[in-house]
Amino acid sequence: MKKQSLVRQTALLSGANTVVRALGFAMRIWLSRVMGAEAIGVMELASSAHMLWIAPVTSGIPMAVSREAAAGYGEAALSAGKRLALRISLVMLPVLLLLSPWIAKLLGDSRTLPALLMYMPCLPILGLSAAYNGYCYGAGNTAPPAVSELAEQMVRFLVCAAVLLGITGMTAAWTAAVSPFATLVGEGVALAIIIWMLRRSGVSLQGEASKPLEKKLWKLAAPMTWIRLSNTLMRTFNAIIVPMQLRASGLSSQEATARLGMLSGMAMPLVMLPSVITGAMAMVAGPALARRESDPVALKRIVMKVLPASLLISLGAAGVLVLLAPWFAKNLYRQPDLQALLVALWPLVPVMGVQQVSSGMLAGLGRQRSALAASLIGALLTLLLNFVLTPQYRLIGCAWAQSAGHGVTLLMNLRVLIRNVRRERV
Repeated sequence: MKKQSLVRQTALLSGANTVVRALGFAMRIWLSRVMGAEAIGVMELASSAHMLWIAPVTSGIPMAVSREAAAGYGEAALSAGKRLALRISLVMLPVLLLLSPWIAKLLGDSRTLPALLMYMPCLPILGLSAAYNGYCYGAGNTAPPAVSELAEQMVRFLVCAAVLLGITGMTAAWTAAVSPFATLVGEGVALAIIIWMLRRSGVSLQGEASKPLEKKLWKLAAPMTWIRLSNTLMRTFNAIIVPMQLRASGLSSQEATARLGMLSGMAMPLVMLPSVITGAMAMVAGPALARRESDPVALKRIVMKVLPASLLISLGAAGVLVLLAPWFAKNLYRQPDLQALLVALWPLVPVMGVQQVSSGMLAGLGRQRSALAASLIGALLTLLLNFVLTPQYRLIGCAWAQSAGHGVTLLMNLRVLIRNVRRERV
């Protein structure tokens, strides 16, 4: 991939991500006002479980398909990726349906059950979308994923608005299930759009998958899948521990759930705003490094340009977060208590931005196994600190725990990345 092509792809994905995040941000603000903090807290609990069970089809498969498509397997890699995603989905869905009541109890709130059931059909849809997206990135065609993501977000917004404004008097459980239902509809539309665009461009979608290639894809995808599973599992545990420890600090059950909604549904979307750009950088830099594994000079050039750029972008966003924290809290979310939390979370902004890009680079270099230990150690540290700090410092303690855990993961990832780039030079 040439430099100009790399820049163009990053610009296209960043532009699409900007619109997608703007829509998502606007939707979250609107939902926080219409649904209330309690329903958002229930929704976030269900979402944490959803993110856990979709990890096997959304984490490693796009990267694996992208690498093999870029290596010349093209449509065969796409067919193998689709077959692998469907096989995983068909095994998991019946198990999830049977365990859904138990999952709701494990989350600590039985009101999550309707939302969990709405999320479950998303599994095969997301698996197929992951294979198609991976193929597009490997082929250097980022337009279909960008357009499909835009469509998915717009449909989600429209469906949420139609249901919440059209049906009144719903309980917190069913109010929390509206966004998962909208997500299901939006993801179905996005999948249909990306298939339509690829067919129009002449891509054959009916090829037979090669079993050896499918096994190779799984071998490439497995380390990244385990990283995502471990991180998501830890986030799920945190979603259980934080309300439990907030209750230990003296808050009622409803107040603790509302505080979780404030952290996950209001503060964290602001913290993650730089990923509009850093996410695009990670998605493009990974395949670029994969194509340059045999060129040590090019590897170093990409790393030395992309990492500092991600740091500058994230630091700028952190400054904006601190300066506008009073406005976000009082005018945007109408939650005055949010201001102190946003200020406490500012170190997490640059840490997460650079970590996202470094993780994409490690995936491109095939060094996911080395990064797995770093991710697990950082997640365990966050879990431990949440348990220790939350009863005394409440959400401020959660902010400190997140910054510390992600910081450790970032340092370990950078160590692996620098070591491997230097090794390539020898």
